[in-house]
Amino acid sequence: MIEIKGIDVVKGNRKIIEDVSFSIRPSQFTVVLGMNGAGKTTLLSAITSREKLSKGEIVWDRKRLYDFDLKDLAVRRAVLSQKFSLGFPMKVKELVEMGCYPIKRKISNIEKKELIHNALTEVGMRSFLNRDFISLSGGEQKRVLLAKCLVQLDDKCEQGDSKYLFLDEPTASIDIQHSFKILQLVKELTIKKGIGVFAILHDLNLAAQFADKIIILKNGRITHKGSPTEVFKETHIESSLGIKSIIQKHPLFGCPHITTLPS
Repeated sequence: MIEIKGIDVVKGNRKIIEDVSFSIRPSQFTVVLGMNGAGKTTLLSAITSREKLSKGEIVWDRKRLYDFDLKDLAVRRAVLSQKFSLGFPMKVKELVEMGCYPIKRKISNIEKKELIHNALTEVGMRSFLNRDFISLSGGEQKRVLLAKCLVQLDDKCEQGDSKYLFLDEPTASIDIQHSFKILQLVKELTIKKGIGVFAILHDLNLAAQFADKIIILKNGRITHKGSPTEVFKETHIESSLGIKSIIQKHPLFGCPHITTLPS
């Protein structure tokens, strides 16, 4: 489990994150929501050791985050960034193979090939093995990058230690069908492999359908956290996100369904 304990992040003279506390558990899909500038990406960067804390601490499986060697941390967490671009041609299998780099144990070429094939099969991209990555659509690229993350998280940790996947707006710039597929894949991973997931999303209904736990940030502070049913209240959405809405029960999934209204 990752425990975030009363953290602040300050940039210049501005406090971007203030007194934030929550936990990310294995086998749990945690989603953070908030308006632009709320501090979502800074929070993700802090949890993955890319931003320094001004106050508080972050503990990964009983060990302080900043006590980890970066190589040890690399096999415990993978980050799917919002933007990823290549300035040169690269085959899908070569890009996914990059997920093997942090693996500490020695792996044979046969095992490496198996890891790549298995990961691409899991995300439904096995037939794209020899395609040029930059020739793929946005949704296809996201699934290939997710396969790279799966390879990175394949290495075994010590007993009691967990793996975590961080997603920075994984549905940005891709269509509704691919957005649903990406989050469905990630949700299956939390169940099948026990991976803890922390994702930044903007789509309230996708968050309601897939998240186990939702956190809403406003001006760097948590305004609401809990299950989708607990968090998605009309008053919460209006006060934290500036959106008027009607909340109903989804006819298929049973989760909250949010209909946004004009101001």
